[in-house]
Amino acid sequence: MMTMTTNNSHTTDIIERLNAMTVQESTTPSCFNYFNNNINSNNKFTLNQDLNETSRKSMVTWITQVQTTLSLSPESVWIGMSFFDRYLSSNKGQSQQVLNNKAKFQLAAITSFYTAVKIYEPVVLGMDILIQICRGTYSEMDITSMENEILNALDWRVSCHTPMEFARHLLELLPEEDDIPSCQSEVILEECQKNLDCTIADMYFSSLAPSAVGIGCLASALTKNNTLTLSEKQTIWSRLSSKEECQFDLSSKEVIAVIHRLDPPTSSHDASSKLTTTSSQSNNHVLSVPSSPVCVTQVARHA
Repeated sequence: MMTMTTNNSHTTDIIERLNAMTVQESTTPSCFNYFNNNINSNNKFTLNQDLNETSRKSMVTWITQVQTTLSLSPESVWIGMSFFDRYLSSNKGQSQQVLNNKAKFQLAAITSFYTAVKIYEPVVLGMDILIQICRGTYSEMDITSMENEILNALDWRVSCHTPMEFARHLLELLPEEDDIPSCQSEVILEECQKNLDCTIADMYFSSLAPSAVGIGCLASALTKNNTLTLSEKQTIWSRLSSKEECQFDLSSKEVIAVIHRLDPPTSSHDASSKLTTTSSQSNNHVLSVPSSPVCVTQVARHA
């Protein structure tokens, strides 16, 4: 009886946490493809043809390289790019100028990641290390000034929940009788993280809710699992979908869109559908992005 009470309490705690995360998510300003909206009402700014989605993807690649080399959490990359995308979608401060200047564009991306690390990582990424990684392209004043610019544009709203947080909490909701082995859960979450890494580089996902991205990544990871049968996968998804206390739909249009973007269906009978229905690079970068890992690696060794 005590065990059942404890399990019920644990489940209630997770659901309350998920619902609180969803409420906070709903109050966070959304992003859009700012590369297609870079002209103001006075037509003062025109789109810099050298900056596009490929430029953003290059910065994600470079930042991920830094994250991996310094053994930081991959979720810091997602958080940093969330700051970056929200800033450029805000139309506040100098965000429009940043979209028309390659050096400032890169500085904003790097600074967003630096801010995310400073807030969410247990280790410190020193300013001197960051400057060395950037090969002295930017000064401390450049970075601190851009950090203040970004934080002010975001109204200092830097508390956010990542897609992986939603995925982890959802797996924890599985009843004890359906609980998958911890090693299996870790495999699913590792695949989920790989999916999330793909979404970070794709501008399409920046406008979607983190919960939808997390659920879609989890569904895709579950589908790709080779040790669970389709029936077992469907049972797990059905169990998760039956949690009526949760304030989001595991089979919403947004979730389905994430799954299909990650794993384009080859036919109407693809595995992802079964699971869910049952329940050109820029050549003119200021930094060597991402062609020069030597600088990052050498600095990391002395960090």
